[in-house]
Amino acid sequence: MDLSTEPSALPAKYQRLVEAAQAGLSTPRSLLLDSPTCSVDEFLASFSASTQFIVRSANKIEDGSGYSLAGHFWSSAAVSLDVVPVTLQRAWSENQRLLADLQLNQLPILMLQEYIQHVWGGVLFQPWSFFSEYAYVEYSNGGVQQVVAGQADSALISLASTAASPLALAEAAQFLEPYLRELAEQLRAVFRFPLDCEWAYASQEQRIVVLQIRAQTHAIGALFPLPSDWARPAATWQFTALSESLGKISPLSFSLLVQLYQEAQADLQSLGCKAEQVNFLAYQPDGSVLVDPTKEQLFYAPRLFGGFWRGWRAVAFRTQAEAVLAQFDPTAAFHHPQLSSLFSAWLIQTILQAGAGRELPPPVHAYELSWPNPVDSLSSPETAPITLKLRNAFLQELNKLKQALLVNPAWVFCDWVEYTQQAVSKAISRQVQAAPLAIYDYAVINSGVEFQSLAARTCVRGTVCCVQTTSRLELMVLPEACILVSPYFANRWIPLIPKLAGIIVLQANRLSHAAIVAREYQLPYVVLSLAQFAELKSGSLIELDTRQGKLHLIRA
Repeated sequence: MDLSTEPSALPAKYQRLVEAAQAGLSTPRSLLLDSPTCSVDEFLASFSASTQFIVRSANKIEDGSGYSLAGHFWSSAAVSLDVVPVTLQRAWSENQRLLADLQLNQLPILMLQEYIQHVWGGVLFQPWSFFSEYAYVEYSNGGVQQVVAGQADSALISLASTAASPLALAEAAQFLEPYLRELAEQLRAVFRFPLDCEWAYASQEQRIVVLQIRAQTHAIGALFPLPSDWARPAATWQFTALSESLGKISPLSFSLLVQLYQEAQADLQSLGCKAEQVNFLAYQPDGSVLVDPTKEQLFYAPRLFGGFWRGWRAVAFRTQAEAVLAQFDPTAAFHHPQLSSLFSAWLIQTILQAGAGRELPPPVHAYELSWPNPVDSLSSPETAPITLKLRNAFLQELNKLKQALLVNPAWVFCDWVEYTQQAVSKAISRQVQAAPLAIYDYAVINSGVEFQSLAARTCVRGTVCCVQTTSRLELMVLPEACILVSPYFANRWIPLIPKLAGIIVLQANRLSHAAIVAREYQLPYVVLSLAQFAELKSGSLIELDTRQGKLHLIRA
């Protein structure tokens, strides 16, 4: 079946390829094959004898994070027309084996696709972080496959030709900038969500061809650690658990957060807290939020007889929280007073319940207004603690605001008062001013970062297990809390990621299959230098701290 006529039969990433083609973007001609008996003769006859082809798996299950959000299970190399039949036979066999290994009782689906001859290729991430007017690009003159394998250069380009790109393309690749800028503009006109796009530059036709489109699973954040010679925040400002839970947030998200704390002050004071000043949060150019723990403790500190009032009014606040939940309408339009009531009730119940419900993390980028969350990720079971119900109701209300901002993503560079008054004229200029500073990670405030982190910001301890990419890892007995160390993470190991504590490789990038799935499971995934990599031995106990960019040997 032709992709243009049967998009519903495809995984989401290939449905989007159809939508891109319908919108006028250049895409490879493709044929979906749902049975080994499907005829390909008519499709192949429409090409010249010199055309090459590629065969890829196109199973819907590949969009599941437990398998491979990064793309396809299997892909052939580019092959000539006369080799297509034997390549298809191999593809059916390989995909049947892969599905059987995953204990999935289903027939493979394949895609036969025109291969785009190219030298330059890569992946474009649109937008970059919460910067709507910028796109992050990983590229190579060795083609797309080299980029996916982690052998790539990177750039951060401005979508406005009048604004400088904070991280320019290499001189030999600068001719690509107008093509990439046009691609980013076309993509955001069609797709109202953060995405990444595999592309190839067809030099003969002098055009970019879109090979694959996916929704981003996590935003691309800062690109470099903060330079050691830059001024740092005072030691009182720290990256805390609150900082980590908030993630990198836009100026509007931060301004709204401060506004909500201020609106909760009266209720907190009724509970017996001092809650005098919301002065314990500091915003950084990359969206990191640092916390002054002393000022934060003072904010929540009890007033005179505060403990008495907390106990006396606990029941009343519980009744009030239940009423707020009962009145919440997930189908109504966004209403700021509703958001504020939910936030205040959630904050107070979290204090009264000693943090119950925090063990279940919110969905990715839950507090960032430029990142909509799937509605089903914000639901709560009836048996959930009241704190979790309140948090998820708050996030559902916040998600309504996120949906409203999809039309004007640049407005996240306003503050909350400006947004409510629609005084948005400075949003773009602020974004242009902030972009060169935001390429640095202000959360990693220690100098001497030792590796590149591609997934979760966390700290884990685990036993090193060194393997080669040829190893049948699925047949090995892995140590508990294993940190897998390998030159490159083989795609066939993807289902084992939930069993690992972390992953260390020599070669990868943000679009590597394992890196994307590791982000889904909140695992650390890092790229070491060859010298560091050579020092790691199986059986060693190490601490991998991707928050500070450090690797510590605990026991050799």
